[in-house]
Amino acid sequence: MHRSGRLRLRPWLEEQIESGKYPGVTWLDQSAQIFQIPWRHAARHGWSIDQDATLFRSWAMHTGRYRLGRDKPDPKTWKANFRCALNSLTDVCELQDRSRKRGHLASRVYRMLPPTTPQTTPPRTRMHNTGRTDSIRAWLVLELLLV
Repeated sequence: MHRSGRLRLRPWLEEQIESGKYPGVTWLDQSAQIFQIPWRHAARHGWSIDQDATLFRSWAMHTGRYRLGRDKPDPKTWKANFRCALNSLTDVCELQDRSRKRGHLASRVYRMLPPTTPQTTPPRTRMHNTGRTDSIRAWLVLELLLV
């Protein structure tokens, strides 16, 4: 974790691909920034939380959505949250023609485009009052006076 905040998904994912910790999470063409993530369906024979959900669990832990030993394991939610986060990135796109949707070798293939977002989440700061609350309050007082 960096001092200025936690890593965003893209740099975090690049670190995970490089680490080799997750079976099947690999560069297919590193120079073209093309990588794959195993995407086996949990209802299929042979699915294992310790083999097929480790990347999703790690992202949930990194984001604070899952605390080991405190929260109940929920691989379906981990995977959905990871998928939504990945799909929201403007500089990562799925290569659907190279992805496999079914079978024990199911995987999704993605390409990282040139980065367009900051690499870390800035520390949280307090929002300044924009005056909107005050104007609404003044409008309500005026309404009450007119009634």
